[in-house]
Amino acid sequence: MKTELVKNQEVLITIKKIGINGEGIGYYKRLAVFVDGVFPPEEVVVKIESIHRGYAVAKAVRVKKRAFYRDRPFCKHYDVCGGCQLQHVKYEEQLRLKEDLLKQAFERYTQVDLKKVKFYPFTAVVKPRHYRLKAQMPVRNTDHGLVTGLYKKNSTDLVDVLECPVQDQEINRINQRVLELCDTYKIYAFDPTDMRGMLRYIVTRKSAFNNTLQITLVVTIYNKALQPLAKDILALPGVESVAISKNHDAKNHAIFGDTYEILAGSDTIIEAIGPVKFALNPKAFFQLNPEEAAKMYDYIRGLFDEKKDRALLDIYTGSGAMALYFSEQFDRVVGIDQSHDSIKSANENKKLNKIKNTHFYQGDAHEELVKLYDKGLDFDVCVFDPPRTGLDDKMIDLLMRKPIKKLIYVSCNPSTLAKNIKHLSRKYAVKSVMPFDMFPQTSHIESVVMLELKK
Repeated sequence: MKTELVKNQEVLITIKKIGINGEGIGYYKRLAVFVDGVFPPEEVVVKIESIHRGYAVAKAVRVKKRAFYRDRPFCKHYDVCGGCQLQHVKYEEQLRLKEDLLKQAFERYTQVDLKKVKFYPFTAVVKPRHYRLKAQMPVRNTDHGLVTGLYKKNSTDLVDVLECPVQDQEINRINQRVLELCDTYKIYAFDPTDMRGMLRYIVTRKSAFNNTLQITLVVTIYNKALQPLAKDILALPGVESVAISKNHDAKNHAIFGDTYEILAGSDTIIEAIGPVKFALNPKAFFQLNPEEAAKMYDYIRGLFDEKKDRALLDIYTGSGAMALYFSEQFDRVVGIDQSHDSIKSANENKKLNKIKNTHFYQGDAHEELVKLYDKGLDFDVCVFDPPRTGLDDKMIDLLMRKPIKKLIYVSCNPSTLAKNIKHLSRKYAVKSVMPFDMFPQTSHIESVVMLELKK
C-alpha cells in the first residue's frame, strides 16, 4: 500500500484505540500509526519516526484536541521511563480502555460471540499507586554514588529513579538505604562497557502479611565486602533476609543467575493470601500485587462446583499459590511447573500449610501431564496461568485430545489468550471473562476466562 508518508513528515491523525503496549493508534490513509502518550479520541499532530510494512511509528508533536480524561502524570520520570504507559489517562478511563483492548483481542482472533458471554467490567482497585510489592532495580554509578533506575522504553539507557510511585513506599525507602550502605563498602555498579564493578540489580520484596523485607543483590562476582554489607542491610528496619545471586555473563539479560545464596537472616520471608501462607525464597515467583491476587483467587473459587469438581490440575503452578489456595475444595490437586526452584518452593509451601492432598511435579507441562494420564489420573478442572506467550501448540493439542470438563485460563496477555481460545473453542465454550487491574497505570491486563467442554 502506497502511503506517501516519509520520515520526519508531520501529519494530523485521530486516535481510534490503544495498542497492547498502551500506545495510541490512529490511521493515515488506512495505514496504522502508533504514537505513545495519546489515547482516543484525541486529534494529534505527529512526526513520523519510522515506516514499516503495515504500520508507522510516530511521536506526538502537539495534541490539537485533548481527550476529556487526559490527566497530568504524577511521576516526574514518566516521559522518559518505560515502566508505566497510562499515567496520562485518568484512572477510570484507563479501566475502560483496557476493557476495550481485551474485547478487541477476542473480536480480532476468535469467533466467540461476546454477547453470549458473561463479560464483566473492570473494577477499580483500592490502591492505584504504591501497589507493587517487588522491585527489580538496575543500578549505575554516578559522581554522587550509586543510584537505582528503570530503563527507557525499548532501550538499555537507565533513568535514575529515586522514588517510584507505583512501588511500595517502604521498598523505595529501603532501596535508598541499601545504596548508601553499598557506597560505604565501595560496592560499585557493573559497567558492561569496561567490565568493571560488580552490582547489577537490587531486588527487593515486601510481604503484605507481616511487612518483612527480602533483599537480593545481583552481582557479577563474590567480594568479601558482601558479607559485612549483608549484616548491615539485615540491621535495617524490617529486613529479614539478605541474599546474593551471581550473574556474571554481561550478555545475559536475565536478572538472576542460576542460583542464590543467603548471606544474612532467614532463607525466606512469609507471605499469605487468605489463610494460606507462602515461604518465598529470592527466586520464587509470586504475585506482585497480593491484595488484588486475593480478589482474583476468591473469584476463581466461585467458579468451582463443589459437588462435581473433585480433582484439580494446576499447570504452570509456580510456587503453588493457586494449587494450595484451592486445595481444601478438592479431593486431589496436582501442580506442574518447569522450574526446579518453583517446585522446591511449592513443596515447602505445602509443608508449611500442612496440606496433604496436593502433589507437585517438576518438568515440561505437556510431558508431565502425559505421564499422569498414563498412570490413569484424570481431572475435573484445570487452572493455568501461563507466561505471556500463552499455551504452546502441544498443550493445546493435549487439551483437545484429552479434554477436561472445565478450564480456567488466567492470562496476562489478551492477544495470546485470544489466539489460544480460537483453537480451544473447537471443543470448549467460553462462559465468562473477568478482568482484574493488577497493574494500574500500565497497559498490562490480567483476566480470568472460564471455558467448559461443549456438550
